[in-house]
Amino acid sequence: SNERGLGMETKAWYQSRTLWLNVLAAVGGIVQTYTGFVISPELQGAVLIILNIILRFVTKSEIVW
Repeated sequence: SNERGLGMETKAWYQSRTLWLNVLAAVGGIVQTYTGFVISPELQGAVLIILNIILRFVTKSEIVW
């Protein structure tokens, strides 16, 4: 982790749990298309929203692109 001028620690984009959660969600959507195993869009959306909110509260670092 590096330090930027604002006192907030930074991390590389590939260390972002939020980014990887959303990549996993996208892959899950693609897998559903090919396998026929489908979780309702409402449930997928609700779970993804809740997990993103949780990750937002535990995130302490800024991403550096």
